[in-house]
Amino acid sequence: MSPEDAISSLDRMLAANGQDIQLVRVTGAANQAKFAATVRAFVRGYKPNEIVGSIVQGDSMVTISATDIERANWPGPQVVKSPPVTADIRVPTTNDKAVIAGKTRNIAAAVPFYLDGQLVRIELSVKG
Repeated sequence: MSPEDAISSLDRMLAANGQDIQLVRVTGAANQAKFAATVRAFVRGYKPNEIVGSIVQGDSMVTISATDIERANWPGPQVVKSPPVTADIRVPTTNDKAVIAGKTRNIAAAVPFYLDGQLVRIELSVKG
């Protein structure tokens, strides 16, 4: 399966069975800038056998595609750091938020999945 086929398949699944959520990144201390994008997501609670470690009842697993992130140019312009950051800026971080069904929740972890070097999907662990 090519990366394009995998992304297309995920996008179709999300269109049929997902819901809209908002990813939010706030940058800066004194002069804060807020970058938000609406993305299609599949949100589910953790199964009883998945509740281990820091995962508790009420946490959610959220699957998103890079398609909406790229379309929205999220998280907006980035300040060039020295040395350059090598992480994929399209992948949410633990400082980002997910607004799901009107409730702002904290992103605890994000795991990107790549196929042949192309970002296909991101799985988020969301708390709150």
